[in-house]
Amino acid sequence: MLTENPWLQVPEAIPMPDLDGRTPRILHGPLLGLILFLAFPVSAEEVPVIEVLLSSDSSIYEEGLAGLQSVVQGQTRVRYLEVLQAEHPDLGAYFNDIEASGAVVYVAFGRAAAQLAAENLRGTNVVFSMLNSPKQLNLKQGNLCGISMDIGPERFFNTLREVDPSARYVYAFYSTDQGRESALAGEYLDLQHGLLLEAVSVGPGESFASALERVKEKADAIYMVTDPLYDRENFQLLSDFARENGITLMTGYPALVRLGATFGISPDYTNLGISTGEMVNRILSRQSECSRELVKVPTQTAFYLNEDYARSQGLELSLAIRERARLAGLMKLGVDLYSEDKLNSARKIFEAILQKDKENRAAKSYRSLIIERLTGDQTRRYMARANEFMKTRRYLQARAEYARVLRLNPDYEGARKGLAEASRLQSELETNQARALSGAGKPFAAIRSYISALSIWPQNGRARAELANLRGQESARIPAYMQDGLREYNLRNYEQAIQRFQNVLLVNPGHKEATEYLRLSQQKQEAVRRLLERKKN
Repeated sequence: MLTENPWLQVPEAIPMPDLDGRTPRILHGPLLGLILFLAFPVSAEEVPVIEVLLSSDSSIYEEGLAGLQSVVQGQTRVRYLEVLQAEHPDLGAYFNDIEASGAVVYVAFGRAAAQLAAENLRGTNVVFSMLNSPKQLNLKQGNLCGISMDIGPERFFNTLREVDPSARYVYAFYSTDQGRESALAGEYLDLQHGLLLEAVSVGPGESFASALERVKEKADAIYMVTDPLYDRENFQLLSDFARENGITLMTGYPALVRLGATFGISPDYTNLGISTGEMVNRILSRQSECSRELVKVPTQTAFYLNEDYARSQGLELSLAIRERARLAGLMKLGVDLYSEDKLNSARKIFEAILQKDKENRAAKSYRSLIIERLTGDQTRRYMARANEFMKTRRYLQARAEYARVLRLNPDYEGARKGLAEASRLQSELETNQARALSGAGKPFAAIRSYISALSIWPQNGRARAELANLRGQESARIPAYMQDGLREYNLRNYEQAIQRFQNVLLVNPGHKEATEYLRLSQQKQEAVRRLLERKKN
């Protein structure tokens, strides 16, 4: 799960995290097929078209975009900054048109796209994604919110304790103010993890080799922060130093793990996209807005481990750590297969991951996209029927169509939400019907309707309360209902007796006498039926 040499794009320094050291590439067929991905809505309203601007065609944006499109409730129109600038010399006019269209939300991947959208949009919610140091934007502007790529040092500290439980002293070297901020953040969290971190400044003209030698006897681990200090030469120096002295080397750059570091932690780009899509959905549905959302940090990360390097340092890796790295490698393999349009092979990989980690959102997202592509015609047909049934308030039929979609694709977000909404509306209809039946003096039919309403949508609090109230009213009549049932039973009118005892159990499901006489009535009714059949033969 490692990327190309990080210095291919920026020869003298580690590339900015927004590109994760990956070589930008032209989009593959699968992503082009996703450019206008439709997540069917559950209502009859027009499907929103969401503008998405990508800072470049970097592969990490490809992964994030796939995550977004797997959950967003609308169509996405994807543009690339370079292409947009070529097609619209007057970008101000382009953004004026966006605002004039009444767009609720505009999505921007990466710093360049986010900065441009933030400068030009005021009335539209700008949701940025895959952005480092989002505080550099004017978040107080009110219409900016999104998903940060920043991963705090606590993730590294937790993993360090798993990789090397004996580690105590950690050092972080920096040469710039930004690097200093990252290094000092670790000093606020180190003791919580049983560690002691020291941030070390390496000034202009100062020898990095000398700085390393000064900590040689103490250091158990080195935490690489984002800093231009780590150019090609200095990284190689650091990698060799850590290997020779058995010092765990931690980095946020996956490519550097392969080149010579113990482990790395980076954002899970697909999950960043999923989180972005979920934020967009909340804003589109008017449940939220950017002024309330602000910035969300990564909740799931990708883990990279160089086992050969770790062994050369004398580290004994636990089975749990090796399994974690194996799953991360499988995830990368699945993403690569998906990008190469090898859908069935990719699906097997993601399903293997989900067998080990049932809540892996990235694997679920890709599996959903694959199934959507493999069963797209059927899915669209079922969703179209379901939406038509929703328009005409035939919620039971809509539920059946949404269920068909979910049998094809259990992770299809639009169908899950559609099924939930159809269930809620059908439950409300049956609750209203139950109330009418109760008012018409038909308590047992009313109870059946209330029970049906709750079986369809258990969260229906009104149905639950009204059912309890009706049962309370009818409970005083249970002795009379039992007398009627026993009379029919003694007269051998078993069908009528069964109905009477069932009515009692509708009012009080735990009534023991009614339960027993219902069993006896059914037993005797069956005996009579068999006797009549023998006589007939």
